[in-house]
Amino acid sequence: GSLSEDDEEDNDFYDKQFQSTGDIQVHIQQQHKHNWASNLAWRYTLHTLQSLGPTFVKLGQWAATRRDLFPVHLCNRLAELHDMARTHDAQHTTEALAEAFGEDYESRGLRIMNDSILGSGSAAQVHKGMLAIGNGTERVVAIKVLHPHTRFLVERDLALMQHVADFIDKCVPLEVVRMMSLPRAVSNFQDIMIRQVDLRIEGCNLQTFRDNFDCSSKSPLVIDFPLPEKGWISERVLVEEYAGDDAIPISRYLADESPRGLEIRKKLAGPLLRAFLKMVFIDNFVHSDLHPGNVLVREIPNKYDPGKTHYTIIFLDAGIANSLRPNDQRNLHDLFKAVVLNDGYTAGQLMVERARFERCSSIPGGTHAFATGVSELVSEFHDRTKQGLTLGAVRVGSLLGRVLDLCRRYGVEIDPAMASVVVSMLVLEGLGRSLDSDLNLMKAAMPFLLGRGEV
Repeated sequence: GSLSEDDEEDNDFYDKQFQSTGDIQVHIQQQHKHNWASNLAWRYTLHTLQSLGPTFVKLGQWAATRRDLFPVHLCNRLAELHDMARTHDAQHTTEALAEAFGEDYESRGLRIMNDSILGSGSAAQVHKGMLAIGNGTERVVAIKVLHPHTRFLVERDLALMQHVADFIDKCVPLEVVRMMSLPRAVSNFQDIMIRQVDLRIEGCNLQTFRDNFDCSSKSPLVIDFPLPEKGWISERVLVEEYAGDDAIPISRYLADESPRGLEIRKKLAGPLLRAFLKMVFIDNFVHSDLHPGNVLVREIPNKYDPGKTHYTIIFLDAGIANSLRPNDQRNLHDLFKAVVLNDGYTAGQLMVERARFERCSSIPGGTHAFATGVSELVSEFHDRTKQGLTLGAVRVGSLLGRVLDLCRRYGVEIDPAMASVVVSMLVLEGLGRSLDSDLNLMKAAMPFLLGRGEV
């Protein structure tokens, strides 16, 4: 019932100080440098997934977050797909803009800048452009455009996946196959992909995040999300506020070991962690595609005091956002409470009782074994807190990740939103630890657990 040595090592690594999924790749290469056959097989697998199209790339990326379904070392391998992206040509972008906003979109004030690709992902790429705002003035915008035939390819591939999952589930009489619940897993994945190929959903998500964090305020913002441009949002194209050339990835600050660099990192860690806690415990609306490339920082000099600088953290790419079901919200609260009270057994029992699907109770002693496993993890974590409740001493994300692994092995289904929240917590906690390992996690979390925290 315990994790394998490989899973333990990868679980610890996933929670450590990393700046991008590229670091995961370096770790994997070092760990398996003598296993050339494994490396070759994985390289072939990842490139095959990429060549199959956006659905299979996103499937791999999604599977990398589902540590309640798949072993941790497999998830870390699949996480490499985040660094593998394709681009489409300028003609497709022009055609998509014309289809979305009419042939006269340029005369109405929207234009693409030359050599303007800012980035590309499995489903879309982002261009830099200009939008007329009246009185002969323009402002810089980001224009997100789906790759060619994305919806057709996604719908075709999802239908194929559903047939294969149904066939395997019915025709392969193995317990491990039944525990994976492939038809349900594919159905969950379909919900994610549909959201990815309709940029109107991302536009709505951005507006919700902006409302939750009061991003329309004129005062210097602590947290910001790009403003979607009204009248310039469609299924295939999304025009939004450009973060600015002065906004840089937060990971760059991690390389600055100077006294000033360390001071800036401490200033960023608290707001970053509190913003995530607010999403989870106050708003119940969580950005679920968080990685350091989607977190930018803008420095704003103080007009009246040149020696002071204000820092705004900007979250990008809000196409995937999750809200927890009431049961999962209670489970998450109970796990945090269990950490404080060192009572993981009760939390484990409640997780089994609240699960929509579980095989645990049908196995003699299964519920007790699962609850005992949760209790042991919480006790181990609780012992570490004697060093202090700082990010450098505790690993809440790792604890939750290992609880998901228990759920996988004992057949206790966790809602996909819960798994996504845990993975996002792993990423943010690791990033926060890199910024300021002395930040007190429970001190930051307690106001949000009580429902009155502020960023």
